[in-house]
Amino acid sequence: MTYKIEWDDPDVNEEEINAVKESVESGLGSKGKNIKLCEEELEKIIGSKHAILTSNGTTALFASCLAFRELYKVKSIAVPNFSFIASAAAPRFLFDEVKLMDCNPDTWNIDNTSVPDNVDAIMAVDVSGVSCDYDSLKELNLPIIGDSAESIGSKYKNEQVGNQIDIHCFSFQRSKVVTCGEGGLITTNDDTVADFLRSIINHGYSQKKKPWEYKHDNIGLNFRICDTEAAILRVQLKKINAYVEKRKKIAKIYDAAFENVFGLQKIPSYCDTNYFLYGILVDPKKRNMIAEKLYSKGISIKCWKSINQQGLHKEWNIHLPYSEYISNTNILLPIHNKLTLEEVDYIIHSCLELL
Repeated sequence: MTYKIEWDDPDVNEEEINAVKESVESGLGSKGKNIKLCEEELEKIIGSKHAILTSNGTTALFASCLAFRELYKVKSIAVPNFSFIASAAAPRFLFDEVKLMDCNPDTWNIDNTSVPDNVDAIMAVDVSGVSCDYDSLKELNLPIIGDSAESIGSKYKNEQVGNQIDIHCFSFQRSKVVTCGEGGLITTNDDTVADFLRSIINHGYSQKKKPWEYKHDNIGLNFRICDTEAAILRVQLKKINAYVEKRKKIAKIYDAAFENVFGLQKIPSYCDTNYFLYGILVDPKKRNMIAEKLYSKGISIKCWKSINQQGLHKEWNIHLPYSEYISNTNILLPIHNKLTLEEVDYIIHSCLELL
């Protein structure tokens, strides 16, 4: 049998299609009912006071960094080296200094020993959907942005991720546990921060303006989500528990096959992860060969590259050994909502036969 196993494959069916049709017929752009309803549903799921939808996860990060700069007077921030580039790119546009942090070699996340001196704020990334130890990070008494792009549906100490620190940012891009194609989310419990964010993602409009007024309190941009995306997301949120349980089942099968063969990300006891990603660590000298052969077998994989290895900024040309090691050895296997157990078995056997 010939396989073509996608790395991500959104589970979208007739219910999502009907929601799109209804949205198009009732309110295109940001005028429909679904944005407000979806935000209210996310507030209930996550437990945050405010849930603010945005056009994507990167604009959520950008807006949050702008809030930190304007409201908290942040000029420098520390971000994880082992993360998707957006974690560093968004703050790079807004702060005087962006310092990179090494990760814990077991969890792949930062911890409070990672944070450098003389920064005004921290960005904490939930790598693969595995939550950081937020209580520990809060002991540093610094404002924290949570890049929780990958952790919708994950829990920290039995509570949904998104209610632990100053701001959390999520992504609903097509590969995520729930998706609307693109889309992002900011959660916060601070009324002042929420009002500022709602203004700057909507051209800086005043939150108190009359319907006919063009009144702006801030210099903002258009980071709005559209009603059609929110309609899709509302349908997807109904399935989030089933999606997470399926991913846990797949991860358990992977663990049984790989735990004594490859390096694996350690899931801390305080975290109940959504398994957005499942990565294995292989011999760095063989990593590219293994990746190429898996692709030749019809298995789509990814290999995350740390930010300091991208060659983008001279300040980031520093040695961070743990994140560099994970960067040089990781292979992220398919683990998505439509993956079959037959495909999982094929992936496992394909990995093992390449040893």
